[in-house]
Amino acid sequence: MNKMIALATVFASLAAATSAQAQSADAGAGAKIIAPLEISYTADLYFGTIAPSTTVADSVVVAADGSRKCGPALTCLTAEHTAAAFAVTGEADAFYTISLPRVIKIVNENGTAMQVSDFTGSKSNGQLLKGEDSFTVGGTLDVGVRQEAGKYTGSFTVAVEYQ
Repeated sequence: MNKMIALATVFASLAAATSAQAQSADAGAGAKIIAPLEISYTADLYFGTIAPSTTVADSVVVAADGSRKCGPALTCLTAEHTAAAFAVTGEADAFYTISLPRVIKIVNENGTAMQVSDFTGSKSNGQLLKGEDSFTVGGTLDVGVRQEAGKYTGSFTVAVEYQ
């Protein structure tokens, strides 16, 4: 009987030792949600009215500052050109990056296309002072020899992302 009591005592002390080793702790959980980053356009990229050459292809550049340079083989007839403009909103004082397209096509009502490339921004990243910022985008329009007349349109996507 003494052996049974001794054995029971050993098992009881092992059980007590096991439960004495188990410990637990609580941790908090949380998150901070910031204002979503949003972008909207406020002006389109527009190259103006252009007369093409009958012998040479050339290009028109609208810079991010809104200035325009018409290639020597082209005639830029109007001063109605603009850089694209964008407004960005989000978390106050946060930083963000800007991604521009590489190449797009714009087409007239007959489906004839011209290429717009070399997009440049007034900045490559920004800061949302008081939750707001803005920037502009320019590009280069390639005009072909005897480019078909018409109004050419298209669109492009500019993306912003929190840093």
